[in-house]
Amino acid sequence: MRRFSDSVQVRLQERQRCRVAQPAGSAGAVAPGGSAASGGAEPFEGGVAGPPPEAFIWRGRLYVVRQVLGQWRERRAWWHDALEADEEQVRPGETLVAAAREQHVWRVEASPGWSFAPGVYDLAHDESPRGDRWSLVRVAD
Repeated sequence: MRRFSDSVQVRLQERQRCRVAQPAGSAGAVAPGGSAASGGAEPFEGGVAGPPPEAFIWRGRLYVVRQVLGQWRERRAWWHDALEADEEQVRPGETLVAAAREQHVWRVEASPGWSFAPGVYDLAHDESPRGDRWSLVRVAD
């Protein structure tokens, strides 16, 4: 698994078409180490932060999502919050106290075209005060 922190542009699915692959007999989201079963998909659960990605642009190339393998929330790296606070120019003597923010991660199977073999990508959605940001955080080799 290679790690990245590359910004990506993401197109989201429409609510009516949202489906997330679930292991047979499972009622929740697939955990980070889990895998999708071949037994169909369950309807999208409304308790998560929006619809899943349908496609994304990474390094100038369009990747089409073939299947959503899982989703979860994880804490955002603390240094991102510190860097953003530094950019907002915290005054000397002030203490930076920020609540740890979370990001929503979607593990997807995607490819840059139907003739290419699909890969597994983790896309993170971060809702910061500056706006919504998407980034590619991991790629499975």
